[in-house]
Amino acid sequence: MTYYWPPSGGSGVQRWMFFAKYLKQLGHNPIIVTVDPKYASYNLIDNSIIDQIKDIETHRTYSFEVLRLYSLFKSGNRTKAIPQSYIPDQSFFDKIASFIRLNFFIPDSRIGWNYFAFKKAKKLIKNNNINCVITTGPPHSTHLIGKKITEKFKLKWIVDLRDPWAEIFYLKEKFRFKYAKKLNLKFESDVLNGADAIITTVGDRYQNIIKRKLSNSTKIYKIYNGYDKSAYDKIKEIKPSSFNIVFTGVLSKNHNYQVFYEVLSHLKDKFKDLNIIFTFAGKIDKEIKKLYSEKIHFIDRGYVIHETAIEIIKSSHLLINFNYLHTEKTDMVSGKLIEYLASGSPIINFSNSAEESNSILKNSTKSFNADSNDIIKVVDFIKKEYDLWSNGNYEKDIPKNIGSFSRKKLTSDLVELIKNLVV
Repeated sequence: MTYYWPPSGGSGVQRWMFFAKYLKQLGHNPIIVTVDPKYASYNLIDNSIIDQIKDIETHRTYSFEVLRLYSLFKSGNRTKAIPQSYIPDQSFFDKIASFIRLNFFIPDSRIGWNYFAFKKAKKLIKNNNINCVITTGPPHSTHLIGKKITEKFKLKWIVDLRDPWAEIFYLKEKFRFKYAKKLNLKFESDVLNGADAIITTVGDRYQNIIKRKLSNSTKIYKIYNGYDKSAYDKIKEIKPSSFNIVFTGVLSKNHNYQVFYEVLSHLKDKFKDLNIIFTFAGKIDKEIKKLYSEKIHFIDRGYVIHETAIEIIKSSHLLINFNYLHTEKTDMVSGKLIEYLASGSPIINFSNSAEESNSILKNSTKSFNADSNDIIKVVDFIKKEYDLWSNGNYEKDIPKNIGSFSRKKLTSDLVELIKNLVV
């Protein structure tokens, strides 16, 4: 069961779209329950990925979406103002809406889908030979559907945590009544302890937090997001005539964006007339865009389909990524980081502390994490790579073990987990 499903765009849809695709190729029959896009609170739409699921049995349901009402009141459009990875609180209207969401929609504002998803799931389970239910979140309210299903039908249940639940960064420093915090923790505890297996996209730090909430701490597994090798390799690599620094994805004030601004300031002050461009594809905060534009030739491609995003990644000479703030205790790995890795371009990941990202980046000899203490190191690194490029000596470094991060290989790991549960 997944809320995010094509034509939803963005990073949330990629993981299970590809799992389903390769489960089908490996001889299994995934059945998807999701929300009808006519009623969903999707922030982004990408119709280009619909072909990825054309062979996947998909059932779409109605949903009551309070976020669509929020967006309608705020912008006059039911989807234009739907927030992504943050809870708005700038205006008076946002503050009121934030208070209501945090204290009355627990665990999240997409819980209006649960009744309809559960109703559909009951019919499918009665009419099909289903032996395992998988729920993925965010939204973590999806896992409450899985709990009701397994209590009723006694099926095996896998909980996939793409992001942390109670420790998610955008809940920090937000006012919530004690009852709201306790109820959220209770929901999380019930789900974690009721699941037969728990999958995370990161390792030790977040998994250790989960283990302290479990009576059985041996049921936690890590499966990365990976990259779709078959499609990735077909996309042409076209380098521009400038040294191309690239970022794809979402960039907001919840990210570690300030350090890169300092880097750009140093580059501009120290080195004159460098032929460098910064290409961005995705959603970027307007104020951050203005900041960067003051320091570098900024090319804003806006939101693009996934295939175009990969093309832009492969056109890079240097890739930049930004971790969310306040994720030091749990770790969070960007879904695109392995897609970055597969390009062979050097990667600089701006983060205060990112053990999991660091572990991934060790597969590349030129990639590393950087924080506010590393500004000069980053400036020198960029200048060194620029000089190699301008002298015709720039080389890519695709990790030799990149195949182990392919979506197909990771899906085979998922299959083994399912087999071990249902035997």
